[in-house]
Amino acid sequence: MARYLFPGLILLTGLVLAGCSSSPYESEQWSEDTELRQKHLEELVSRSEEHSATGRDPAADVIALRSDSVAPLVAAPITAELQAIAEELSQTWRGEPCQCQVRLGPSFSFGGFTYPHGTIVIQTGTLEYLDSRDELAALIAHELSHLWLDHHEKNRMQSATKGLTDLAQAISIFSDDEDAKKTTMRMGGSTDALVAAAGFTQWNRRQETEADLLAAKILEKSRYSPMAMIAMLTKLKKGSDEVPVAGSAYEEMGAVAARKIKKEEIEISDNQVQNWLKSVSNDMGGREYLSSEDRRQIVRSVIYGLEGATLARSFTSLGLDLNVLKPVTSLRALNELEPASPAYAALVDRALAQEPENLHLQLIKFRGLVSRGDQKEAGQMAVAFIESPNPTFSVLSEATRFLDQYAAVNDQTRKSLMHKAVTRLVELDLPDAYVADKYYLSRRYEVPLHDKLNEKLCVAGTGKVTVRERCELAKQALQRNRSFYQILATSEQ
Repeated sequence: MARYLFPGLILLTGLVLAGCSSSPYESEQWSEDTELRQKHLEELVSRSEEHSATGRDPAADVIALRSDSVAPLVAAPITAELQAIAEELSQTWRGEPCQCQVRLGPSFSFGGFTYPHGTIVIQTGTLEYLDSRDELAALIAHELSHLWLDHHEKNRMQSATKGLTDLAQAISIFSDDEDAKKTTMRMGGSTDALVAAAGFTQWNRRQETEADLLAAKILEKSRYSPMAMIAMLTKLKKGSDEVPVAGSAYEEMGAVAARKIKKEEIEISDNQVQNWLKSVSNDMGGREYLSSEDRRQIVRSVIYGLEGATLARSFTSLGLDLNVLKPVTSLRALNELEPASPAYAALVDRALAQEPENLHLQLIKFRGLVSRGDQKEAGQMAVAFIESPNPTFSVLSEATRFLDQYAAVNDQTRKSLMHKAVTRLVELDLPDAYVADKYYLSRRYEVPLHDKLNEKLCVAGTGKVTVRERCELAKQALQRNRSFYQILATSEQ
């Protein structure tokens, strides 16, 4: 489930990623040869014992990745319980503190993911689908396994995982802005999805299986039931029709993207979708992902070989007060409400009352204010975003997008704020979809571009179609002295 978000890329029926990478764990010999299985398990155990933490503060992960689309929820009572499980598993398996930080993500998907230096995010929606503490321990053990097997080091973050960045360009996963959703397919993605995508490490099928198998061994040594791994993987499969399944970040985003593409009011055939997904897969090195059923079968071959007493352990109750999460889980109803409606505003305000500092929730409120035309309060929030000590890409990009279009503050203040925000933005290592934005903003607000390659891409009009189109509109905006984002909005009408 790590990183996503989240193994078999469980998409819609008929959508299959191309790729031929394989894993020894899938071979018939591995499933039938007890000695071979034991050898591999011993290798996994040995590797996990050799893991050496970097010493970096896990809390810095989120800051380093500049992503607030997964801004963790405080939810102190539940977060403490999750951390306690991680510490317990670490003490049992390694005999030392976890050197990790477990947080709650704001997504309603099922699953979790890890950042490379020890931050584990369990999505809020997961807790609504788990019935036992053992299943939660299985999920956390899986994420810890990725850390202890040094999978992040192998992938080195995939250099911002170009394939997944392209996926984010194609659909805005997290945005509640309907206009953004409508323009995404042609114009490229924005804000949350871009950073969330670029930040996530993608596990290949072998790494995902290794994490499953080591998690089963960790559970065996603990007081929890290893059978919880099978239970959890079963829920991954059964939940796919109801919630975005999160076996890896790529899986969650792919599943939601495919669904949204199919629902877009544009003509797009199954073949087009398959070809698009194939191109994403090829960008990622042709890796293919195992389904939850495949993973369940592989882990069964190990779990069923454990001692009877271990398999007979009973599951313990989840023991979490999920009422703590209601202000946030209630936001699922936002999709049924008009952003400009009082009911929408009331729902968001109730959530923010519980988590007033959460950037993800603040952005949802900000988007609602923009939809309602409340430029005064939206302007105040935009100013606060830019003036904050450690603004993220999402808040900076949305604040600049707003201030570029609306006279929410006087001209002198706006120029000063935009210069400050754009100076920070152009220094970030951002996906290609933001090339046009950087080009436009840097020229309009007189901020030198440090990335000459990106500037040349826009001036020359090279690159992907979506990037070229955005760059053309950026040039038009500069020539006509108009807001780039106003032109973007009208181009789809």
